[in-house]
Amino acid sequence: MKVTKAERGWMRRLKDIEILYLSPEDSHGGEVEYFSCIYIEASIDFNDIRTGYKNAVKLARALKIYDSHLVYGWSEEIIYDANIDRIQEVQPHGARLCSPPEFLDAEFIDNIKKRYIEHLMRSWKKILYCNSELNIYSGLGESRDDFQVRCREQFLVQMREELKDLRVVYNRLQEQLKEKYIGINEEELPESASLTPETTNRDIYSQYTERIAELFLDADSEDMNMNVDTSIMEKNSELEERLIALTAEARRKIALLRENYEKKAEIINEYILRPNLRNIHCERSGILWIPQKVE
Repeated sequence: MKVTKAERGWMRRLKDIEILYLSPEDSHGGEVEYFSCIYIEASIDFNDIRTGYKNAVKLARALKIYDSHLVYGWSEEIIYDANIDRIQEVQPHGARLCSPPEFLDAEFIDNIKKRYIEHLMRSWKKILYCNSELNIYSGLGESRDDFQVRCREQFLVQMREELKDLRVVYNRLQEQLKEKYIGINEEELPESASLTPETTNRDIYSQYTERIAELFLDADSEDMNMNVDTSIMEKNSELEERLIALTAEARRKIALLRENYEKKAEIINEYILRPNLRNIHCERSGILWIPQKVE
């Protein structure tokens, strides 16, 4: 292809700058001419100690050239997302290149590169999710819903530990009632013993202690019934009244414990991670010729 005198002039001016070309998406039909953009390949590397987030993001961008002055406010209208797979180093056959601006040189590209890095520090961000109670953050590719599931699982472990301690308390309270109202070990009770208030109390005690045991076993079940049912047995004795009250109290304590942990699991905040200068690495820069059809 014949090169004009004007083209030879700006080619000499740009000889120390890497020149790249974006191949047309549609290679058929219509005349295509190429206009110049500033091309920057950058990577943003995170190894954040606070959140534990590690990732490297690669960006390939083509920036429009307007005038010899640096652009004061970058906007998405002047930044193209360049498809690396379409970028080539050899000029496409028959490509007609529009003359680049006179002010376009290596110094101009360096200045634009610096301004673009500043733009990334201001505008680029990674949104993580945080639960301050657990002091944990979402990981790479973890959605808000997935992160909340993970929080619930960790809170469930904590809740089970508290339930164990609470179970010890109610075991002790039950033993105190047994000692006061029954006052006899089951091993000491002969099989032929007649029905007495003590044996009746023993049956009542067994039924209610089983209920309390079931409450703790089902404490982390979504189907657990939190309503207090006192109608199953008539309150025929003081022991039964005390056991009913103890059962109701256990239900309330378990329900309060569950509610507390459910609220903690619901508190998910956004944590915005922004890059600083040491996170951003410019890996490639130069001029990218971009095709456009001539109307």
